[in-house]
Amino acid sequence: MTRTGEALQVTSCSYEEVERPGAHAASIQAVLKAGSHDVSRVAVGFSGRRAFLRVVSLAGDAVEDMGEAVVTEVAKYIPYDIADARVGYQILSGQHDRFLRVLATAARRDDIARRLNLFRDAGVRPVRMDMELAALANAFETINAGGGVAQAGRGVCMVDFGATKTLIAITDGSRCVFREFPFGGDKLTEMLAHRLGCGAAEAEALKRQPGERIEMVKDAIYPGIEDIAAEVRSCQDAFRDVSGGVRPDVLLASGGLVAFPGVTALFGRLTRCAAAPFRLGAVDTSELDAHFLEDHGHEFAVAFGLACHARGDGI
Repeated sequence: MTRTGEALQVTSCSYEEVERPGAHAASIQAVLKAGSHDVSRVAVGFSGRRAFLRVVSLAGDAVEDMGEAVVTEVAKYIPYDIADARVGYQILSGQHDRFLRVLATAARRDDIARRLNLFRDAGVRPVRMDMELAALANAFETINAGGGVAQAGRGVCMVDFGATKTLIAITDGSRCVFREFPFGGDKLTEMLAHRLGCGAAEAEALKRQPGERIEMVKDAIYPGIEDIAAEVRSCQDAFRDVSGGVRPDVLLASGGLVAFPGVTALFGRLTRCAAAPFRLGAVDTSELDAHFLEDHGHEFAVAFGLACHARGDGI
């Protein structure tokens, strides 16, 4: 990502699949080499069941001691000693408001160290680490800067389908609901393998290229898709509660599952949203291969959001 003034340009993108457990460092090296990326300013994502991300409400007079106030608030929610956590925050409302809405984050220091070591083993030293859920919100806010996706004040669901998890971020630019659901493409592959009585590799290949067997594949994985949609609907309800009745009516889908025929439209029906795949069309992508972007642009929502927020030094 390159920034000139306020204008953003995506100058290169690439991806590699992790072929086997423990091969992450090699995959990181391969993806950087494939894209000829500048590795001097790398932002990385963080997620996990022990990660904390929530909008909290604090008294407006706490702004002078905001760091201490956020730590005290976060300690109420996390299931481990606050001394073992790295805590961060971002103020979302005006500093002179009676109550401040603050986006608070926390993660165990040893979990962070393991993630950083993974990149350092690949010869990369990240300058920033962000929650992947927050990156989804950043991605939406950037592509919607001109109001092309949703009108101001309307909630938008960002749903990113990963291999082991689904990330759900709902925001209207100021209010947010975040959830990491531990159900992803790997579970759908297991469901398909169980239906066929075959191995995971064969089921994964069929899921990616179902061909004439697409209706059978849809039937096998539909219960899992309904589980994910039910989680999205739960988040919609939670957002309606915090926003005074605003119901998110736009859904942007990202991640590998988007390539499966009809899945985006299906999620739109199940969540009663106008659904579309995530696209980088709101920023300059003229230096990218158009065919590659058409085939894979929906997979870059989290990475795009990380790049949008990659400012400052230090983790």
